[in-house]
Amino acid sequence: MTVAQYVQTVLIGNGVSVSNIQFNGGSANVNNEQIGSFLDNNSAATGLSSGLILGSGDVQLAGQNNSSGGASLGGSGNMGSDSDLQSITVNQIYDECVIEFDFIPEGDTIAFNYVFASEEYEEYVCGSVNDAFGFFLTGINPTGANYNAKNIALIPNPSNPSTYTNTPVSINTVNPGVPGLFGFSSTCSAIDPNWASYNVFYTNNTTGNIEYDGKTVVLTAQAVVSCGTSYHIKLAIGDGGDSSYDSGVFLEEGSFSSNNIGVSSGIADGDTILYEGCNAAFFNFERDDASTEFIVYFELGGTATPGLDYPMINDSLVIPIGQFSDTIFIYPTLDSINEPSETVILNVIFERCFGQMDTSTAVLYISDYTPLSLSMLDSINICSSNNEYADLVADWDGGIDPIDIQWTNGSSNVSEISVSPDLTSYFGVSIYDGCNKEIHDSCIVWNQCPIEPINVFTPNNDGQNDYFIPVNLEQYPSPYLVVLNRWGRIVYETSNYQYDWSGTHYKSGEPLPDGVYYYQLNPNSNKYEYGSSNKEELNTTIAGSVQIIKN
Repeated sequence: MTVAQYVQTVLIGNGVSVSNIQFNGGSANVNNEQIGSFLDNNSAATGLSSGLILGSGDVQLAGQNNSSGGASLGGSGNMGSDSDLQSITVNQIYDECVIEFDFIPEGDTIAFNYVFASEEYEEYVCGSVNDAFGFFLTGINPTGANYNAKNIALIPNPSNPSTYTNTPVSINTVNPGVPGLFGFSSTCSAIDPNWASYNVFYTNNTTGNIEYDGKTVVLTAQAVVSCGTSYHIKLAIGDGGDSSYDSGVFLEEGSFSSNNIGVSSGIADGDTILYEGCNAAFFNFERDDASTEFIVYFELGGTATPGLDYPMINDSLVIPIGQFSDTIFIYPTLDSINEPSETVILNVIFERCFGQMDTSTAVLYISDYTPLSLSMLDSINICSSNNEYADLVADWDGGIDPIDIQWTNGSSNVSEISVSPDLTSYFGVSIYDGCNKEIHDSCIVWNQCPIEPINVFTPNNDGQNDYFIPVNLEQYPSPYLVVLNRWGRIVYETSNYQYDWSGTHYKSGEPLPDGVYYYQLNPNSNKYEYGSSNKEELNTTIAGSVQIIKN
C-alpha cells in the first residue's frame, strides 16, 4: 500500500479524522520500503498483534529471525533533514523515515500504543551512536503552553506508569540498565540520571521471531487535546551516527484514537445464539481514555419486551476514572411461549466535543429455548439364563447443542443400550446440554426367569430332590404357596415360602403319604412395569399338581 493508505487503514482508530498526510516532506501517495504493516501471532514477538511499522531501513528486516547481532537492510544511506528528529540526538541522522499528518480529535485525549526495537541493543547502550525516533505533536494544549513539535514518546514513571517523565524513549534511556559493550554510563546519565531504573520498560528478544536484538515493552504515547480542534503530528525514526544497524517502531493497529466510546454486543462464554432462560448476553462499552469519569446513556428497543422477556436494566452507566470499559448483562426470561426470534436493540447516547451528543447501536437476538425432556421404561424383565437382553431407550428431546449423554454403566453419547445383568440392577441416564441444564431418569432391569412347574419330588432325605422347588422359584424371595390333597383339604400353606417343603403336614409336621397333591403358587414379585396400575399381572397364581414319592 501507499504510505497514506497505511496510515488511514492500519494506524487510525476511533474518534479521529485525518488529512494532509505527508511522507519525508512530500506526497504520501507513494510506496516505500521503510513503511509496512505487521502481524504478530499471539503477540509473541512484539507484544502487539498487528499494526504499522516504521524503520530506519527496509522494514522486511523485522520479519527475519534474529540471526545477527547487527543487521541492516535497505535504506538510502542519505543524511536526514528533519529538524525535529535531529533535535533529540547529537548524532547525525541517516535513513530518516518521517510520516506527518493533520488530525481532529473527537475527545479530549489522543493516544496510541507502540514498541521501539533496534539492532543497536544491547552493545551500543550508552555508546556514541543512538538511533532516534519520536512522535512530535503541534497544536493547542488545553492545560498550558501549546504543543510545538512536542515529543510525546516519553518514558513512564516506573512507580506510576500512568504518568510520564520528560525523558524521550531511546536506546540510551530504555535498556537493560547497564552500559553496552562500547558504552559509558555517563552518556546515559547525561540524558537522565535515572536511566538505570527505566530497565523495567525494556525486554530482550527472547523468541527470535524478529531480527531486532532488543525492544521496549508496549508503551503508550498520549496527550491532552481540545476536541474538535486541528492538530499536527509527526512520526519519525532514523539511524543515528551512521546508516548501519537498523531500528524500527511498531504502532498498534487502530490505536491512534481519541477517547471515543465504542459499544459492542455478544453472547457470554463465546456462544453464538442467545436462548431464553439459558445464557446471558452482554453490551460492552469501551473508551480509549480513562482520565475522567464518563457517563453513557442508553435506550432499549426491539421486539423483546423489557420486564417480560428480560429483566429491566438501568438507563445509564458510569465508567469511573481509571477504567477503560464496563459491561451490562441481559438474562432472557424463559417464558415457554413458542414465538419467533426477538431482538434487543441498545441505542447508546454519549457526549462528544462541545456538549454535542452522539449515538451508537448494537443488536442482540433472543431465540426460544426448549427445555430438556426425558422418558424411559420404569422397569423391564429379562431371564439372563435364557440369553435375554434388555434394550433400554432414552427418549429425549429439547435442549441445545452440545448434547452429552451419560449412562451409569459407562456408555456415553448413545440413546440406546443393551444390557443383561446377572442380578437385578438399576441403569440410569443423564443428559446435559449446552445451556448447562441436565435431566436424569433410570430403569430397573429385573433378572427373574419364569417359574416352571415340576410334577414330582422325592422327600426321602437322600439329598436329591427332597424339597418342592419348581424351576426358577429361588429367584422370588417370598412366594405364597398352598398345597391341597385330593379331597381339597389344605395340607401346607405359607405366605413366605423358603423352598423347604419336604412333603409334611404344615400343622402336625407328619410326613404325608405318597400320592398326587395340588398346589397354587403366587410368586409375590415386587417387580412393576411402566404403565401398570397394580401388580396383579406379575403375580398371576400358578396352579398345578405334584406327586410325592418317598421310595
